[in-house]
Amino acid sequence: MKIRILVILFFTLMTSKIEAQMPPEKTIIINNSKIAYYEQGKGETIILLHGWPQTSFVWRKIMPALSKKYRTIAVDLPGLGNSDKVENYDTKNIATIINSFVDSLNIQKFHLVGHDIGSWVAVPFAINFENKLKTLTVIDAGIPGLIPSSLFQPENANKIWQFYFHSVDEIPEFLTKGKEKEYLSWYFSKKSFIKTAISETDLQNYYLAYKGKDKMKNGFDYYRAFNESAEQNKKFDSKLTIPVFAIGGEYAVANQVGIAMEKIASNVTNEVISSCGHYVPEEQPNKLVELIETLIEN
Repeated sequence: MKIRILVILFFTLMTSKIEAQMPPEKTIIINNSKIAYYEQGKGETIILLHGWPQTSFVWRKIMPALSKKYRTIAVDLPGLGNSDKVENYDTKNIATIINSFVDSLNIQKFHLVGHDIGSWVAVPFAINFENKLKTLTVIDAGIPGLIPSSLFQPENANKIWQFYFHSVDEIPEFLTKGKEKEYLSWYFSKKSFIKTAISETDLQNYYLAYKGKDKMKNGFDYYRAFNESAEQNKKFDSKLTIPVFAIGGEYAVANQVGIAMEKIASNVTNEVISSCGHYVPEEQPNKLVELIETLIEN
């Protein structure tokens, strides 16, 4: 009994410690929908956009460090985390919602950082609202309309199969219902290099955020809008002039995100983080903080 109590106490303390790394949730209403966000620190503003199958919790390891110098805001993307669902998930529409969010907080200029589908949103934000950005950082993502078509080959099935599966109507919800935790766990196991970066407690946090047909559907709908988002990005026939930092994990997208961004930006710094898979903010948080701060300060 004593050992059992100590084990329970240990996991309780570990959970509290991890959750305490994220500041308290705040909410704001944009177009009649709730947007959840987390804010910490003062100074120049950095806005963080998470990916799938995650929430703003992905930034828990870097927010404390960034907030020592900057006003750091992590946003739950519409339909994900604690933010309400929306009608359309094409990334131009989501970027427009983020722009309204920024305006509601009276933020004039800021640094935008996106990971995974957060980068899907960050890029059209830069395309449509570049005047509001100081810098853009995109982390390990296949950007709609920019991702090399050569990536979509059978030999890369482990990396890209979900682009097809998630795009199919209804079937993903049907097959993952009641298996959400196992499904998410596969991604964290197969697409990470540092397998301990996402703990069982972290997995439970993400599972609770995506549990249920509706929450899973919202995530899949970003993929269902992929082709529409790609066409929107392809219409951009100019070049971004703001500094762009493209970061890839050595065992994930690597330098491909930088190659993609060079199609639409004239000032791109391409960085590959060694000993890292797809989940860069969790696998290599210290290196990521160092790179983000270097971009901003330079």
